[in-house]
Amino acid sequence: MSLLIKLIIVILLFNYMNPQYVNMEPERQKPFLNYISICRQGTFLPNRRLEKVEKPKISLVIPMYNEEKNIIPIIRSIQNQNMQEVEIICVNDNSNDNTLSILNSLQKEDPRIVIITNKINRGVLYNRIYGGMQATGEYVTFLDADDSLANIDILNKAYDTATKKFKEKIDIVHYQSCGAMQTDNGKIESLVIFNTYNPNNFDQIIRKPYIGDNYMQKKKDVTGSGLVFDKIYKKDLIYRIADYLGPQIWNQNLVYVDDFLLAFASMKTADTIVNIAEIGYFHLIDKKTSTTSNVWDIDGDHLKNPEKSNKKIGDYMIILERMLQLTENEPQSGEFRESIITELVNEDYLKGIARSIHYDKFLTLFEKMFNWKYIDDEGKKRIQEKVRTIISYKVESRKKFADLFK
Repeated sequence: MSLLIKLIIVILLFNYMNPQYVNMEPERQKPFLNYISICRQGTFLPNRRLEKVEKPKISLVIPMYNEEKNIIPIIRSIQNQNMQEVEIICVNDNSNDNTLSILNSLQKEDPRIVIITNKINRGVLYNRIYGGMQATGEYVTFLDADDSLANIDILNKAYDTATKKFKEKIDIVHYQSCGAMQTDNGKIESLVIFNTYNPNNFDQIIRKPYIGDNYMQKKKDVTGSGLVFDKIYKKDLIYRIADYLGPQIWNQNLVYVDDFLLAFASMKTADTIVNIAEIGYFHLIDKKTSTTSNVWDIDGDHLKNPEKSNKKIGDYMIILERMLQLTENEPQSGEFRESIITELVNEDYLKGIARSIHYDKFLTLFEKMFNWKYIDDEGKKRIQEKVRTIISYKVESRKKFADLFK
């Protein structure tokens, strides 16, 4: 199987929101590949000023758990930016490898690095929101520790759009992201763009109700992608997101699917968003793990790792239940409520649910969806089809739900 075919398969698995993707033209790839490669090699570009600033323009929040192999590349991709007025917040989530010692060494050379260390594992959602609330920057962005910025000037371009281009400061500026595998010899090649929407509205302010309601109706040509790492957020928006979700959610140890919830909350709480036609973020796809296992760790009819699978499904249950609560009194969210179940639940996931400890709870959520006061007949039919599929994997449940989903 060729590298390109493997890459396409992995990207389809990687993003559960079913993004569109396009191959980047070879000539267009060069500046991005060059910048990414330099940073991954741990190289400094000349004239970098590693000096702490009193008022950072952007705080970059990076949750880290056992990331000793990835810290240097992600930090270099920030240090090599044309914008130097930044704050680098590394949230060490109780790592048991050399993550903390490497961060301490980096902090000695770069006083802009702030290290937050959790005494217990708090989960990615907590680390992002807590790290964002501790930020002193005017804007905040979130990075995954094994990824990097892809464009030497993306922070400048996003910040200038947010603060200078219009007569008001923008809540969210959204740019594009790309991804690729790393070959066996360590090279990055064959970039693709995560084209999760087909924008026709670059460089213009989008306001409510197009933000929120239209995002929930999957009109991403209006509001941009459902990803978290391809945006900068106005600092006060982080507090709005935290209040909207509630500490009972973001204060839990959520590890999986958390970015879906955070993206949803940002669109529900933001007043303005601007899309820009710039590629700024690089997602590294692990060829070894991504091509040898499916998203939900199903091997035929068995869970390969029951503890991990139950954690994935359990996190999703918590997130799904909260999103249904938040949209309970919003009749315009019907299509969105369906999508968070029907699009995220592929066959392997259904098999995983049927074999997990969360099986009955998941069906109860389906039942709540089915009985929602704003659902129409077509929506009920689609939910019935999903339930028929999931109960087919567990015979003892057929009788229990026979009357509701016959």
